[in-house]
Amino acid sequence: MSSSNAKHILIALIISLFMGRAFALPGVEQYIPDSSGEYIYYADYSFQRASFIGFIYYDDTTYALRYYSPADLANHQFEKDITLYFAVDPSKKNLTLLGEKIIGETATEDKDIINYMHDLFYEFTARRQKVTVIGKDKVQSKESFAQFGGDVTVTYSNVAPIFNIESIRALDGTVLFRMQSTGQLSSSTDTSFLSFKGVDGLPKDKVRTFTAGKEDSERSVYGSQSILLDSEWSQSMENLWFRGNEALLSLNEIPSAPQEQELYETFLCRKLCQGTNGSYSISTQTRIELTGNTIKITAVHYQPKDQNVTRDFNIITRRSDGSYAYIKLTVFDALYQENKEYFTKLLDSYRVE
Repeated sequence: MSSSNAKHILIALIISLFMGRAFALPGVEQYIPDSSGEYIYYADYSFQRASFIGFIYYDDTTYALRYYSPADLANHQFEKDITLYFAVDPSKKNLTLLGEKIIGETATEDKDIINYMHDLFYEFTARRQKVTVIGKDKVQSKESFAQFGGDVTVTYSNVAPIFNIESIRALDGTVLFRMQSTGQLSSSTDTSFLSFKGVDGLPKDKVRTFTAGKEDSERSVYGSQSILLDSEWSQSMENLWFRGNEALLSLNEIPSAPQEQELYETFLCRKLCQGTNGSYSISTQTRIELTGNTIKITAVHYQPKDQNVTRDFNIITRRSDGSYAYIKLTVFDALYQENKEYFTKLLDSYRVE
């Protein structure tokens, strides 16, 4: 298990956020501007087979949409993987396509899927223009949506990039379309968007062995933060500890927001829910809890290449001077599931002065 310096990463993201607001989708002033390489995948239950729809933002003129469905041998259905690259005119009030490139079309029936993808791009853009989505609160809108059978409830959230659509449900609560994973490409060689093949529930992590620690624990301190760690934890840096190859923990001090505290905190929620570099967030397993001056985010990530499942616990605490204390604990999910009491007790020992 490896680590990066969470403090430096977040500060870099914060700087990019406050460089200025931007229009991304035509006619939509987003609360959190999309950044290049940011993407979202949905499970689309309007199909008769398992289907996933992804959208990625490259810049204000370039988007891609991808449809993926795994092979279903029992029903004699081959794998489908279709990607549309769109050039758009950002100066227009409504979505205006200047050109497109289609990759993966192999059968006559694929034209229906491609037309459906076009419809979603137009429909989602037009509907997002009519909704205001601000802060960490979700917005629910009753809408008539022909592609999903009529009257539905659309839930919008700033955690979801591009259209801010989290889910679409029938009026009886049946899920028709739901966010499954969000992420951001780390570089031009990051193939995460085009490699996504869906996630079914909570993937099973590898079998792992947990090393029992001694009962006596010592309080480890970094700045105004402290936590009780047993002898199995070793300190790698001033603010970073490893528990062998089982888990890692970091304590970070993050400066106050340059402006707009609510925007800043919403941005942190969005970014800490995302995956990258072949590690996919599982949105249905993500939990965000807001209590007073504390934000707790639990996010599960799946690395299909290595068959790893990790669970991130993030706690962000706003202090009286406007700065933030931030703890991040990452543990392999198999170890967490078998040792919930241990990791719960560890996080309960966390203190911010």
